[in-house]
Amino acid sequence: MNVTEPDTKTCKQCCLSIPLEAKICTHCQSHQDWRGLFSISNTVLALLTALVSVLSIAIPNLYGLMHTPRSDMAAPMMSMEGTTVRVLINNRGDAAGVFVRADVRSEYLAGATKVRLRDDQRAVIGPGTNLLMFDIIPLLTQDESYRNSVEMIELVLQNKDAPSTDIIFQFGDSDGIPMVTRLSLDAAKLFELMRANSDRCSAVKVADFYNGCIGPGAAPDGAVYLETLKDGSSEHESRSDKPYPRTESPSAQH
Repeated sequence: MNVTEPDTKTCKQCCLSIPLEAKICTHCQSHQDWRGLFSISNTVLALLTALVSVLSIAIPNLYGLMHTPRSDMAAPMMSMEGTTVRVLINNRGDAAGVFVRADVRSEYLAGATKVRLRDDQRAVIGPGTNLLMFDIIPLLTQDESYRNSVEMIELVLQNKDAPSTDIIFQFGDSDGIPMVTRLSLDAAKLFELMRANSDRCSAVKVADFYNGCIGPGAAPDGAVYLETLKDGSSEHESRSDKPYPRTESPSAQH
């Protein structure tokens, strides 16, 4: 007696008859192998897709409600070339900081010497790396700048210190905490500044306060101070009626 083998089997999910070799049910589209243990209906799959979409929108909004953006500005890297100062500052936070002001504290240059931000839109320091460029504008004519450059190169050759000159930069974080940093100018940098300013003023047709080529802008008794450095004597100090002003450190200002 011949026994014929069945050519159908029962679906594991819907219990309907399907071909014996079928790997996917022709009725409910469910897998018949191990993948059938993880079968998900189209309805469940659609719900999961909708849930992921909602969470992708809701999570950033919830984070924004609980998180307060703050700026985090690191100490800047500064370089100087001629009358140009480059300040590279990195804001590691997620809010913008701001450049507040720049001042010159000097025993050699006039107090009205300007440090002008070249692009005012750069005053807002967004997250990431920011390059700020400044122009130093001494109140000196072309001839005065040239004479000062000669004085500075003499100090360089004699290996003597120049009168104290600092450029003070002030920045503000988003939470109102100020950050102060300074760029100190030695005799070599002052020589470079004076020569570059002499060249700049030589191209100015009309000297005024804005371009700074009107002069004179030397600090009081600056020439006496330089003569003291050259001669190495204290004779000139007795002729001065008052001491030279001293620059406060950033920590003392705030």
